[in-house]
Amino acid sequence: MDSLISVSYRRGVHIPEAGLWLDPHFASECAFVSHAHSDHFARHRMTICSELTQHIMNVRYGKRAEEAFCAVACGGSVKRDGWRLTLLPAGHIAGSSMLHLRRDADGASLLYTGDYKLRASLSCEAARFEQADTLVMESTFALPRYRFPSRGEVLEQMHTFIQKAFECGATPLFYAYSLGKAQEVLCALADSGLSFMLHRSVWEMTQALRGYLGRLPVFECFDASKSEGKVLVFPPASKRASSLRKLKNLRTAMLSGWALSPNAKYRYGVDEVIPLSDHADYTELLETVELVKPKRVFLVHGQVQEFAMDLRARGYDARALGKHDQMELGFGLSTFGLPER
Repeated sequence: MDSLISVSYRRGVHIPEAGLWLDPHFASECAFVSHAHSDHFARHRMTICSELTQHIMNVRYGKRAEEAFCAVACGGSVKRDGWRLTLLPAGHIAGSSMLHLRRDADGASLLYTGDYKLRASLSCEAARFEQADTLVMESTFALPRYRFPSRGEVLEQMHTFIQKAFECGATPLFYAYSLGKAQEVLCALADSGLSFMLHRSVWEMTQALRGYLGRLPVFECFDASKSEGKVLVFPPASKRASSLRKLKNLRTAMLSGWALSPNAKYRYGVDEVIPLSDHADYTELLETVELVKPKRVFLVHGQVQEFAMDLRARGYDARALGKHDQMELGFGLSTFGLPER
């Protein structure tokens, strides 16, 4: 029987045999980076990522002379020191990828999901899986209460929110992360006939990705003096921006999977919460394990202990990797300092 690939956790997921870190939060010699969100970014001596993720990171963070990239097309493979590394689309945000690792010596395999989802997306390629002996998976929303509604239901909630805001003479504002969720909002509302004003960070990311996205609505960079009749899209961290204080009547909605948490609307301090997420929900997490058919499962981020117990009850060898502090909304802390979910 082939020996399984060794996995360790030391401030991050590490594959010692391959000399490879998976989405570490610190600079390393060689790391796979699944996507370009800031909580997954660090300056490594060698970064393995998708071609689009490299493009986004160069635009968003710049490139230093000492940094090197091994950029691979999604679905493509690269050979490295006795290993085959294949990047599979993750369905999380534009450019996001999973890593399938295969050892040449005996064919032992590992799939690292990074942040991902199975639901169809309008702003990125759908997730694709390969069977693996070891599955290392993200489990942010790994409780049964996190079962997200269909895209049609979420879109209806967004339309209703906009309509009600305009009916009462207010300006509707969606809080959505600058990279990923903001572009999903724009793609979803492309045929609405609405015009959008975007926070500069949202505008810059959308411009950088314009050639990779489908149809988009009319949009421009935010100008408070011209915002009447427009739909605004701002990142959550801008909630207290001075530019927004110039607007007399705002209606705000947070777009997040945490919308399904009790009292999320009041804890976020917004008028509405809408469960638009770029992560897998509980049902999708279970489906992932069934699709990959692993001999063992390691869980990172979110409800790791609870979901490991859940999977063990279903007959899987499952365990949590490390200790993580992303298990709840972080109420009592700054909710707008949350990881991008």
